[in-house]
Amino acid sequence: MPNSKTNQSKLRRVYATAFTGSISDGMVSPFIFVYAVRLGASSADIGWMRSVNNLFTYTLQVPWGRLSDRIGKRVAIVAASSLAASLLWIPIIFIEDPKMLIPLLSLRSFIASASIPAWSALLGDLTQASLRGSVISMVNVASSLGSLMATAIAGPLIDYSGGKLTVVVLVSSALGSISAIILMGLREPRIGKPIKMTDLTSLLKTSDLPKLMGGESDFGLFLRLSVAQGFFLTFAWPLFPITMAETLNLSMWEVGAISIINICITLLCQPFMGKAVDKFGRRPVLIFNFVSLTTVPLMYCYASDFFQLAIFNIFLGVITAAGNASVLTYLLDIVPEDRVGEFTAIYNMAIGISYFAGSVAGGNLTQFAILVLGRRRGLEAGYLISAFGRLLTGISFLKVKEAR
Repeated sequence: MPNSKTNQSKLRRVYATAFTGSISDGMVSPFIFVYAVRLGASSADIGWMRSVNNLFTYTLQVPWGRLSDRIGKRVAIVAASSLAASLLWIPIIFIEDPKMLIPLLSLRSFIASASIPAWSALLGDLTQASLRGSVISMVNVASSLGSLMATAIAGPLIDYSGGKLTVVVLVSSALGSISAIILMGLREPRIGKPIKMTDLTSLLKTSDLPKLMGGESDFGLFLRLSVAQGFFLTFAWPLFPITMAETLNLSMWEVGAISIINICITLLCQPFMGKAVDKFGRRPVLIFNFVSLTTVPLMYCYASDFFQLAIFNIFLGVITAAGNASVLTYLLDIVPEDRVGEFTAIYNMAIGISYFAGSVAGGNLTQFAILVLGRRRGLEAGYLISAFGRLLTGISFLKVKEAR
């Protein structure tokens, strides 16, 4: 571990990268699915967009994570992946058929996927276990500030532009490039070694995955519970933009305002949640986060106007802060220090498959329910399935042990 002054300098650069990168992502991501609905996408279309986005984000997590551990070049991997992904927002400007968003989002997600295990491993390399919750919370504060700024600007700007994404996409791509440049100036700890062509096959090895994902280890248990919870979490995701765009007919400004409220509360609560997981343990905050997520589909199911969603997002901001502070912190605590990239990648891959299945099931089953029961009752059925599943799987996290 570097000396305190050197490490603080590196962390400041990490915070700056998180801040700038989140501005880039926040200019487009909160609006892309509502934009797709405006183009004519159905709940099934949104389900496929969500699912392929998750699938292509997480499918190659294991080889990416192993590559990160093997060569130790976390910074280069994150910077290159983030730069390419930010530039891939640009083709959205020219798309008029919502179904064409599916291959584009798939390609962008595939490119961006390389940075996920490398970024998690970089945070693990730069933090001590006793302070990890606080540091990761500060990274999330920086990200939330960037998202807040982006959403506050992007929503009104899209409405002013007649619903077009041209300006926000160009700004997003420029800031994503700046974020990559900032990170490239960070000198990371020396780990790993140059990889040979003969080593490439080992990166794609899958025969050891069942053993790593199974068993009674803390990692295996946490992974299995997270996969079950992830399915019901994403079951409702294709329904949210339908509710906002069609049921409540929200403007892009209102969509952005809901995100802003959530981000502001998350920012206020994040430092306290970070200190809580370091002082009282990861487990209580984890359980609070997962059980409380039950309320989200219920609120969207029965909300009748913008103001009800806005008020609910005050509470959702607290939930978000709890998840930000506890999930990655707990994961980094229970994986081997020399295989952080690989194990976080296995976790992300499994979660991605779960998210894929949940979004596909939620979008298509709800579309069928809408045809049979009508839009109101069909959406209600989808939301209630998600809520019930979230509650059961959230309670199951009582089985996890406190990180040692």
